[in-house]
Amino acid sequence: MPGHHFTPAEFALHQKVESFARLIFELDEHRLTRISAVVWFFCQSEGIDYLVLRYLNTGLLPYEEYSEEWLHDGET
Repeated sequence: MPGHHFTPAEFALHQKVESFARLIFELDEHRLTRISAVVWFFCQSEGIDYLVLRYLNTGLLPYEEYSEEWLHDGET
């Protein structure tokens, strides 16, 4: 996010979520589902499974918010 300064904890969480999400995505692309399941189990045990899933579905990292126009896109 431009102009936003992260605390060290927020930055570390960003890095962790992004790296695990990319790893799960790449493992699934290469059809390594058992390894992907192990990585997913690790994310669950660390309590970041929701954040990783959100990143995989929307591309948003923790502490990023939706833009106003994205929230209302396609609404009548």
